[in-house]
Amino acid sequence: HAEHLETYTLFVGQRQAGKSSLITAFHNPTKDDTPKPTVALEYLFARRSAAPNQPKDVAHIWELGGGSKLRNLVSVPITPQNITSNVVAIIVDLSQPANLIPDLCEWIDIIRARVDECVATLKQTNPEAASALEESASLRIPADHADARVVRPMTIPLLIIANKYDIYKDMESVQKKTISQALRFVAHSNGATLLTVGARDKASQNNLRMQLTQLLFRTSSSKKVELTNHDKPMAVPAGVDSFDNILKIPPKGTDVADFVGPRSVNSDANVTWARVMEDMFGPKRSLDDAEGEEKKEDEVFLEPAVDDMRSQRDAALVQYKKEAERKLQLEISGKKSSSRSKSKSSSKSSSSSRK
Repeated sequence: HAEHLETYTLFVGQRQAGKSSLITAFHNPTKDDTPKPTVALEYLFARRSAAPNQPKDVAHIWELGGGSKLRNLVSVPITPQNITSNVVAIIVDLSQPANLIPDLCEWIDIIRARVDECVATLKQTNPEAASALEESASLRIPADHADARVVRPMTIPLLIIANKYDIYKDMESVQKKTISQALRFVAHSNGATLLTVGARDKASQNNLRMQLTQLLFRTSSSKKVELTNHDKPMAVPAGVDSFDNILKIPPKGTDVADFVGPRSVNSDANVTWARVMEDMFGPKRSLDDAEGEEKKEDEVFLEPAVDDMRSQRDAALVQYKKEAERKLQLEISGKKSSSRSKSKSSSKSSSSSRK
């Protein structure tokens, strides 16, 4: 009985970036209604058969709603037990260009901190698994890549999805160029895959499904799509971009050294990008201004909420596994009985020896 694969994926991003719609586009592409806002942590799963008569692979999917103030909840799906099969997707909103880089960098820091914590624990409980995980992370940037010494890939696969291409496509060319440069820079620095997706853009939706299928079900694809044209939806797999290409023409008032040096990404690079974007689009808009009061309540509610979510999640997983095992047994016994009835007429002895 072959082992089936289980992965644990978390979708995060600021509020109203369109996380639920993207998950629906992957999980249930024919469904066309607008999802309700996600309040805290939503869970669903996707299954897929690697081969006929094999147990199905399972992708557990969590979506964190409520923006970064519920950051503590990332510890529910990202755990030392799951870390070798975790994937994270960060969704950013192209309709809020001034917020893009600060929001993206905030989430990368939140996720990196949690991942590093889990890897540190794993190093104590299972050093082989930890070094295998670090090894596979380093392979995301080929050893002979010009930026191999500069890029610090996250230890788990990271996908950055820039959503709402339909709004972006009507911007001025120089604005699109700057947005795409900034996103490519941050994605490449972190060894992430970058996608631009539009609700009405079929090709970008297909790229999203292909990319998520590869990450969530660990399938490999012979065709690596690389689309870096800022006038179209982008698709840039981890490790194929380069700082040379991204910074061929640095943004006005900057030069390459503001972003990257020979041995590392400049520690102020993201601040520089945020400033470039602010000069172009005006100051960052806060979605949370109206929520100062709510914030205080949330903080009080956070710790118990994390524990509660965890116990709910554990209960849901136990239930799910029981259900899956029961289905599998039924499928197996169903197949046996049908093959038994077929062979009964031709050979009685084989059925008795099977018993």
